[in-house]
Amino acid sequence: MPVGFSEIYCHIVWLVAEDSSEMNSAMKKVLQGYFTSRGDEFGYKPVAISVLNDHIHLFAQLMPGVAPGALAELVKHQSTIFMIDEMALKTPPIWDNGYGVVSVSKSHMDIVSEYVRTQELRHKSGKINATLERVRG
Repeated sequence: MPVGFSEIYCHIVWLVAEDSSEMNSAMKKVLQGYFTSRGDEFGYKPVAISVLNDHIHLFAQLMPGVAPGALAELVKHQSTIFMIDEMALKTPPIWDNGYGVVSVSKSHMDIVSEYVRTQELRHKSGKINATLERVRG
């Protein structure tokens, strides 16, 4: 990673493909730890992460030189390799080919962090933010 200063925060969301199996509780827990622990390797500092049955929210501070779209593609690709090689899943969930990225100002960090951390409840109650759930143009 380049040496420098970055204060860029972004929220990334991506889906499990429609024709793929969803994630179970054990898989979600392992992936939550995976995304939390791999930030330095992939170029982000995790702020909040939520792994649901059918999609993932990653709210992070980007390290210098990291492009949001490239990070989204990298974490999707590397997590698939992890599920196959380390979790020994013969048929891991397949990620949809899209993703959504939203920049987040420092003044909205607490709001977005809370949103990500309360995903399960929000989806059950239907109180979701369309912008933070969007993966298509």
